[in-house]
Amino acid sequence: MSGEHQAAAPTEAKEAPKPAAAHQAPELDRMAVKISHLDRLLGLTGEIIISASNISILQRHLATSLINLDKNSLEMIKNVAMTTNRISSDLHHLVMDIRMVPIKETFLRFRRLVRDLAKKRGRQVDFEIVGEDTLVDKTVAERLYEPLAHQIRNAVDHGLEDPLERKHVGKPPTGRLVLTAYKKEGFTYVSVSDDGHGLDESRIRQVAVEKGFLPPAAAQAISPVECWNLIMQPGFSTATEATEISGRGVGMDVVKSTVESLGGEIIIDTARGRGSTFTYKIPQLSAVNITDALIIRSGETFYAVPIGNVVATQSFSLDDVNTTMEATESIIYLGSIVPLHDLRGLLTGAPLPVDEFRENLPVIIIDSKNGRLALKVSEFIRPQKLVLIPLPEIFSVRGVAGTTILGGNQLGMVLDPFDLIAMSCGYSKDDASFSGRASVMSFDDEAPEPAPAASPQQPGGATATPPAQRPAEAMDESMAEEFFVEISNILSEASEEIFQLEKDPENIRRVNTIFRHFHSIKGNFIMTGFTNVGTFVHDLETILDQMREKELKVDKEVIDLLLDAIKNMEQGIVEIRAGRGYEIQDPELLAELARYKKAEAKEKPPQDEADDGQFHLSPLGTILYFSKLVTQGVKVYQSMFHIGPSFQETSLVGYLIIKRISLLGDLIDTVPSLDKIERGLGTDKIKVMFASSHSLERVNAFCEKQLKRFYQVVEYENLPVE
Repeated sequence: MSGEHQAAAPTEAKEAPKPAAAHQAPELDRMAVKISHLDRLLGLTGEIIISASNISILQRHLATSLINLDKNSLEMIKNVAMTTNRISSDLHHLVMDIRMVPIKETFLRFRRLVRDLAKKRGRQVDFEIVGEDTLVDKTVAERLYEPLAHQIRNAVDHGLEDPLERKHVGKPPTGRLVLTAYKKEGFTYVSVSDDGHGLDESRIRQVAVEKGFLPPAAAQAISPVECWNLIMQPGFSTATEATEISGRGVGMDVVKSTVESLGGEIIIDTARGRGSTFTYKIPQLSAVNITDALIIRSGETFYAVPIGNVVATQSFSLDDVNTTMEATESIIYLGSIVPLHDLRGLLTGAPLPVDEFRENLPVIIIDSKNGRLALKVSEFIRPQKLVLIPLPEIFSVRGVAGTTILGGNQLGMVLDPFDLIAMSCGYSKDDASFSGRASVMSFDDEAPEPAPAASPQQPGGATATPPAQRPAEAMDESMAEEFFVEISNILSEASEEIFQLEKDPENIRRVNTIFRHFHSIKGNFIMTGFTNVGTFVHDLETILDQMREKELKVDKEVIDLLLDAIKNMEQGIVEIRAGRGYEIQDPELLAELARYKKAEAKEKPPQDEADDGQFHLSPLGTILYFSKLVTQGVKVYQSMFHIGPSFQETSLVGYLIIKRISLLGDLIDTVPSLDKIERGLGTDKIKVMFASSHSLERVNAFCEKQLKRFYQVVEYENLPVE
């Protein structure tokens, strides 16, 4: 391999001192992992936990048995039990940490939704996000999207007033909508707040009577909390007419079931005329099938109670049991009356025999959001980390959430505290009158419409592209998925930048950032074979270029155009990843794009600006160069890349190569300059100077695996600067 370089012939570079962890390149210390693989790893962790439990039981059995084992053998078994328990616990927490993601990605998706809804309903909305860096399990983040979307639709459609009405009642014309996330005491809280109408208690009571949910006397007798619970009933709506956004009474029960399936509850705080806050309170480990539980025995059957629901375990004297009307039993715990039931009797209708309890009565006290309950049991066994196996959908066992494998490979039932408390009061856990605090976001919404069927087209509309120009076909599935994930992430970042640009339209630095995002998006679409979508993004770049040159004003129409484009591309990613073709076909968007588009004049560099193949460091680049090379002891590389014949423009390939190289370290300079490459003035040879903590061998390996394979690099050379 050859190429022009400023450095002398390569010499053996001395190994530079290892830098701090902060300088590690993200490409080499991070990698994408499929959620299905993490789920499988979580399952294997569960099996390890069961095995560790069996070893602990064996150790306790041998320690108390009549088998004569020497002291060293018993100590070895004890150490193995302790080690396996520690490893299984650490592995569980590690998998949990890997699954955690910032809720930001879910929250940012609502900016566009709020904007679109506000335009349709004639509202002025100031949408604010708080706590976007809160970490949640990825499954929870995904499952919260639909409930929150329902909540936000209702807040804009029914919660917030129109500007004239707000001015009439003394409010500012612009309504406030806040989406918040935070953690507290083992729970994740996600809330949606608005400063609109608030819930109308009298109207809810009236509708409950009109639609037959309650008789008139009962409707007036229920508490405010029970009144709010009514809005969770299927078909319940206080809207006088249905809109395309909401008002059909569909969706609230779905939201309730979704949140409760995560082990959570919904808390409503509302004041007429001042607005409403709907808070989802979700256990932090609700998406995981591994939990800590207390093992108990009732008769011959073993049960597991989630530790988070255990208030106390205590032996009571039979004299401590209070009986009312010879039927209802209760005990006094910390000054409060707690109803007492036989666990086996509650589940099967066949209570434990009286002679089971001679002197002392083992009682476990549990609680949930719907109350507190004391249960008679035969024996408390031990706390244990266990794996929850949910019951199949065809089974419905009252009071039981699932099954588990206890120590010794023994089958056990995992109890559902919420349902047990409901059963003890004669209710179904789905009864609205027994849902405790209000359990959903709002009172009007409709089910999401199904996505339209994709038209049978070639990807990106490329109908007759020769095989050599269809890299997506030759690209393996995992690599194509990597590109699509990268596009999705960049689209999310670009969307946020556009919203920030709307607040600060004179910020050219932000315009440049958005331009770079779109440039990367275009390259990835073309790299995966969707050339028509890449061409569409190129037209958007033209508009952004006009904004950079201040030939085009950053106004509401331009912002809407860019956001609409992102929305279409996000839809395209969904279609493409589902194996369907995609082409931008939104007529309004394309018409608006054509209105802004202007012919591009091919820019040719003046003779005196022609590149001489030399690095010309700027003052900032010079400081960075000596700082990395001398002060920090990091290697500086001069690299040359020769790009072969490509199905896309050379400048774009060059830009993508530089973007990939920047993952290895800090970029110092390029030839041609990065500005010229962005403007389409690149050539088939580019040079890059960058600082990196990685060895020459690792840099070469990176170029071989990444650049030669996917970016048409036919030859390259990397020289460390001494």
